[in-house]
Amino acid sequence: MASGVATQVKGSLYRFKPSRTGKSPNWDGRGNEITTNEQRSPITDKSYWKDRYVLCELTLENRKKDRLVMNDAIVSVSRTKNIVTTQIVGMNGTVKEYISAGDYSVNIVVGVAAVRDGVIVDEYPAEGLRELRAFLDDNEALSVHSEFLEVFDITSIVVKSFSVSQDTASNYQAVSITAESDEEYNIYSTDY
Repeated sequence: MASGVATQVKGSLYRFKPSRTGKSPNWDGRGNEITTNEQRSPITDKSYWKDRYVLCELTLENRKKDRLVMNDAIVSVSRTKNIVTTQIVGMNGTVKEYISAGDYSVNIVVGVAAVRDGVIVDEYPAEGLRELRAFLDDNEALSVHSEFLEVFDITSIVVKSFSVSQDTASNYQAVSITAESDEEYNIYSTDY
């Protein structure tokens, strides 16, 4: 008997309640014609964002001067300073000696959409992925530009790794990229 009561109580706990308790929405256009707009890519088409929030494009360029502009990219930056700590007997804590600032770690999440003639289409973005992969497989530093990265004076990166998991949306693919900032150095020797 107790198990029958428990089953009934359990059933009442996970029953869904109706999401709408009032009247259904009125779609009559309030006496006006319902207007439609041409469907655009809401994230990658710049004209959609006119007079709205600014897109922060990310541009990659390799040594051969091939360029790839990515409109749907989110970048995060972190940096660790190189500090040597020394413990001294009888002293609480450590003595810290600043050595240098480390490289910036740059994480990028890119969205690749299938586009044909400037319009997003319902097919897998294989061509866009191949184009991005050609840059990611390059074994040299890539020039990089975005308003966001300019704040941190990052103009060049080296790709450490990237990962791609097949998405369930057939016309969009997310790619995660891990990179480090790179700078050109001049090393001089006094031993000739």
